Amino acid sequence: MRLTVPLAALAFLAGCASLSESDCRQGAWRDIGLADGAHGKRSSYIMEHFKACSEFGITPNAQEWHRGREAGLNQYCTAANAYYVGTTGTRLSPVCRGEDANALQAANLRGLHWHEIGREIDQARQEIRDINTRLAELSADSTERSSLVLRRSFLRLEILNLQTQRTHYRHQH
Repeated sequence: MRLTVPLAALAFLAGCASLSESDCRQGAWRDIGLADGAHGKRSSYIMEHFKACSEFGITPNAQEWHRGREAGLNQYCTAANAYYVGTTGTRLSPVCRGEDANALQAANLRGLHWHEIGREIDQARQEIRDINTRLAELSADSTERSSLVLRRSFLRLEILNLQTQRTHYRHQH
């Protein structure tokens, strides 16, 4: 009978660089490998588990872990996930093989571009906040006022343009 672990637990396990004693003793190596694969961990990542579990005198079942990891890679190596990984500002781990690797890289690049556009929007919004603060400090007859108002208008237009671009990337994946 195969042990089923909730996805939240899998996500927790995959995010850890080392496992707890309880995780090592439980020995759900296929499930741990599944979570690691679903998060794009390389095959060498099993060494992290060997290090963590050796502290407790436990040796991971590498064969079961690798089986699980391969199944997890089927979840990781999809265009939708490659795009999602990019939207977090992260490059796709080089664990995906086959003819789809180029398509996955393209999806990841679209997600990375979507993320970068978001950063540009945030920067423009911060500049607008800074301009508003500066305008509040200036006197009504300041010569600097008109250039700041013009810059703020330009930034608002730039944000609209960037939002349009970002919508385009979101709908492409």
